[in-house]
This record gives sequence, C-alpha cells and structure tokens, in this order.
Amino acid sequence: MHQVIVAGRQRDSREIMAALQRAGVLHIVPLSAAGFETGPLGGLAADERRSSERLLARVESTLGELGALRGAPAPLPPEGEWAARVEEVAQPASVLNARETELQSDLDTQASYGEVVRVLARLAGGVDTSRRLALLTFTVQTPEELSAVEAALREDLGDRSALASDRVNQNTIAAAVAVLRADREKARAALSRARVGELRLPGRFDALPVSEVQAEFERIARANPAALNEVRAEKRRLAAAHGARLYAIRDALADRVAIDDARAQTARGKYGFVLQGYVPDESMGTFRSAMDAMQGQVVYEVQPADEHHAETIPVKLRNSPYARNFEFLLGVSEPPRYGTFDPTWMIAAFFPLFFGFVVADIGFGLIFLIASLWMQARGRRGEDLDLGFLGIRLDPATLQQVSTVIRTMSLWTILWGFLTGEFFGNVLEKLHVFYLNPELIQRIYGVQVGAGGEHATGLIPILFPRTDAGFASVIMLICLAVGIIYLFWAWGLRAQLARKHGQTGHFWEAVAIMGGLLGLILLAYISKIGADFGALGNFGNPLVLVMLAGFLVFVVGYIRIIKDVPILPIELLSQGGNIISFTRLFAVGVAAAILANLATDLGWSLGGILPVIGPILGILIGLFVHSFFLALTLIGHIMQPLRLHYLEFLNPTGFYQESGPRYVPFARASVRK
Repeated sequence: MHQVIVAGRQRDSREIMAALQRAGVLHIVPLSAAGFETGPLGGLAADERRSSERLLARVESTLGELGALRGAPAPLPPEGEWAARVEEVAQPASVLNARETELQSDLDTQASYGEVVRVLARLAGGVDTSRRLALLTFTVQTPEELSAVEAALREDLGDRSALASDRVNQNTIAAAVAVLRADREKARAALSRARVGELRLPGRFDALPVSEVQAEFERIARANPAALNEVRAEKRRLAAAHGARLYAIRDALADRVAIDDARAQTARGKYGFVLQGYVPDESMGTFRSAMDAMQGQVVYEVQPADEHHAETIPVKLRNSPYARNFEFLLGVSEPPRYGTFDPTWMIAAFFPLFFGFVVADIGFGLIFLIASLWMQARGRRGEDLDLGFLGIRLDPATLQQVSTVIRTMSLWTILWGFLTGEFFGNVLEKLHVFYLNPELIQRIYGVQVGAGGEHATGLIPILFPRTDAGFASVIMLICLAVGIIYLFWAWGLRAQLARKHGQTGHFWEAVAIMGGLLGLILLAYISKIGADFGALGNFGNPLVLVMLAGFLVFVVGYIRIIKDVPILPIELLSQGGNIISFTRLFAVGVAAAILANLATDLGWSLGGILPVIGPILGILIGLFVHSFFLALTLIGHIMQPLRLHYLEFLNPTGFYQESGPRYVPFARASVRK
C-alpha cells in the first residue's frame, strides 16, 4: 500500500475528484491541517449538493416503487433533462404504487375477515341497516365465552337484546348482538365486562354495515386480482421503458454526491485544497495515469505506507481465487491490521477439512455436493437465494462463493467417509462393502479394536473406525496434536508480529505462553497425566530438562510483563484448556456417527421384521430419522470447526485487538454496484 498526497486549485477540485473517481483506486482518508477548512462544504457547493441529494432520493424511490432491476446500461441524458426525465416516470409510478397498495390492502383485509363477515352478514338478517336498532359484532373461541357474554347482556339489558351466533371454523365463533340504539353503550359495557372486544374492521370497512362489507368483500374478491395484475403489468412496462435511463441518472447523481463527500474530506484553503489517501501497490499505475492526464492542474506525492501507523492504513485482502470464497466467513469483524496476519487462507484450508472430519459420511457428503452444485447453477444464472427462515438473502456473487465453500466441505466429507466406511451411518457395512479388519488397524495404529462381527467381511477395509471404543484414544491424540500445533502456531505468530512492530509486552507474553505450554504438555506426557509424578525427578531424561526450560522461559517472560499482565499464570492454564477444546472434533463427530448408525439400524430392523412392506417402511423411516438428526446437528457440525478458528486460534494472534479500516476505493456508483 502507498500513501499519496494530492494538491490542486480549488476551482479544479471537482474535476480532479472526478478523475480520481473514474480511476477507482484511491482510498480517501480525512485530512485536517491548521489554517485550512475541513468538514462539510458550505455556500453554493452545499446548495448544489442538497439539490443533487433531493433528485437522487426521488429517482431511487421511483426505482424502488417500480421494482426496476439493473439491466444493460443506457445512455445518460443531458444534465439539464435529468429532473424532467425523473418526474416523467416518478409521478405515474407513485400513482401506480398507491393503487397497488390499496388493492393489495383490500385483498388482505378480505382474506383475513371474509369468512367472519360472511357469517355475520347472514346472522344480521338486515338488522345492521335498521335506523332503530344497533348491531354489535364480535368473535370468541369457546362456547363458554359466548355464555359469559349472554349472561352479561341479560344482567344489564334484561330482554332488550337478541344474540345470534354461528361457528366460522374450528377455532372461531362469530356472534352478533342486536339492541336498541339507546342501549348501545350499555351493550358495549356488558361485552367489556365479559372480556370480549367488539369486532373492528380495518380502514373504511369499519364504518359500513356488515351486509355492505360482505358485498364489498365479494366485489374485491372478484375484481381486485385482475386489477392488481393490470397495475403490476403497467409498473413492469414503465420499468422496462425507463429503468435503464433512470439507473444511468441515479449513478450520475450518486457520483456527484460522492464527489462532494470526498471534497468534504480534504483540507481546503481559499485557492487550493489538499487530499490524502492510500492506493494499493498493484493500482499505482492506474493512479499515476489519472493524475498525469491532469498535468498542470494537480501535483501529487507518493511514498510507501509506514507500518508504524498501521492503524490508519486501509487493508485490501490479497487471497487466491479459491481462498477469496472464504472471506465472508471473517466478514463479521474488521479486517486484520495492515502488515499483520490474514487468516483467510487458513480458514479456506482447514475449516472444510475439520468439517469433513466431523461429519465423515459419504451419503451426507453427496447431499452437500448436490446442494452446492444447485446453488452454483443458480448463482451463474444471476438468481438470488432467499433464506427466509434465517432472514438472509444471498445475491448471485455471494451464492457462488457459498457454493464453493459447501462443495469443498462436501468433498472432504466424502473423503473422510471413505476412511470411516460410513454411508448414512453403517449402510455399506451392512451391505458388506466396507468391513472392519482388526489386524489391519493394529498394524497401522498399534491399538486393538473390537472384532468385526457381522461386519467382518467386505470389499474395502475401514481405515478410521471412529465409532469403535478401542479407537477413541487414537482420535483423541490426533485432536490434541492438532490443538497443540494450532496454539503454538497462534502464539508464534503473535511473537513474530509483536517483534516486527516493536510491541515488547506482547512479544514477551507470547514467548512466556509458548514456554509454559511446552512445560505443561511435557509434564502431562512424562508423568503419564499424573499417574507417575516420580518420573518428573529423572533428570537423566532429556524431556525433563526441556520441560524445566519451558517453565523457566515462562517465568522469565512473566517477570518482564508482570505489571501489565499479572494474571498470566491463569491465562496459561486457559490456553491448556484451549488445546483440550480441540477434542470437541472427536466428541461431536462420534456422536453424529452413533446417531447415524442408530437411524440406519432402526430402518434396517424394520426391513427384516415385516415381509413386503418392511423394506419400504424401513427406508422411509431411516431417511426421516437421518434427516431429523442431520437438521438437529448440522449447525453444530459447522460452528464447532469455526469456533476453533475464531476463538482458540485467532484470539491469541491478536486478530480481534489489532484490526484496520477496510479498503474502500473512491469509485463511480456503477462500479461500486
């Protein structure tokens, strides 16, 4: 990243900003200097900006009312015609939108109250239009509530009321009470005392007699769908005819407002201005070309960004095309500070691997693979994916990224599934495709597993029998080894970056933690996890000396930073707990495998009990139980590997404490879109 300073005449500022905007590579940083004006523009420039903003809001609201989508670009009309072109479409669009809202509102009201009103109109029998009588309508859920209303009316009005009711559906009873107009308020008080509210219809329908409401509802049901379709067709016609031109005007106005916003970030004098920002190394050619084309109007200075001021330097992530698909997984936080560690490639490499290790089932992997290919095809067609139950809508570009992530996860799941021999649990074991060979496992891992039993013969030997109790120690050791590597890697990065940036405290903290972790790990190994503490006094064992050296490094580091981090010993113990956290990969994975086996065993047993329908019923029930278990556990399968990266790994590196501003180039609206 290069830091740039741009200076020019005040009268040329808009032209210079437009050139920088077309280049689209400069990240602008607000600049203040003694004797210069900073902040929002004033005077005529402010008035022009407000006018542009008003017209921009008008065109954006019009595009929203029409539901116009961005299509092929259209020529930009002359600036003097912008307001007229917008109003030419905005007024009919506003009328159509209001009409659509009215029609849809009436349809919604009819759908919500139509059945109740139909019953009430029949019960009213013309009383609702009487000049002497008043009709009160309400709904209840149970006959007991209706009896309470009837008792309250009898108590207050005696025989001066008539109550009729009928059931609308299983949960609703509609009722109407006819009283003299003089007794209307007493009748309402009786309803209130019975804890029943009078039925109030929305909007204009509340003032109409119920029979007229019923007639209006019938008209709405007949006429509104066709009228609504006509309105929407007219909106689509307007959008097709004018949408592209409106988007061209909208982008031009957005560019103009953005230029004024950029000018507000400069230091301005009476005759000149100064602007500072940052340009990525690979974009310096574009920046220089834009500035050199304005020779005589602008001067600029370029120098490499100073990492000692990394907190203000914008960050542009540079990842491979594959790893770029995983950047959204870290998008919940600010990017790492300039000159530090970007963990995107690590997430891309190990998160799918860990997910596959947890699920490790060929059948589930194939389901994920099919889902990813469907999402990829949808994204390539330019279609969004609305995940309404999560409140998320994925645009085509994001959808393609997500599909790549899921496809990678599925391939690792299938690979681990071949190692574990799992296909929707133990289906392929029962079909003697996979089998357990205890002698082979003994030769590879040096552990004794149970005999294969009914699964002792087959075509392909299982190389990773994770559901066997005798194999649990192997998986635990693998998970702990991964945890040890991750924690030393994380603290090693912290030490490297702290030394690079001259952060002595963080450097000694990282060194002390690594020394203490080494000591704790060797203490557990030498003493056989507390079974033989006497072995710790065998100084002829070089591992004992290494353990003591590790604890010595911890003590030295702790002394150096004891004033700043007095609780470092507690932090050391928590880091040991973080290593143990990696065993959750074992726990979650084995639990999922056991549930999958149970689902398969259930379906398989039904297939063996009933003669003809048994196999069909067994398959259906097995699929249902598998789907149920997968729905319950899938979030955990995803979150546990992510958590190990987010917390156990990234926390020690200082990723969340040392973030930087995201690189946002000053570019034209059409490019930003």
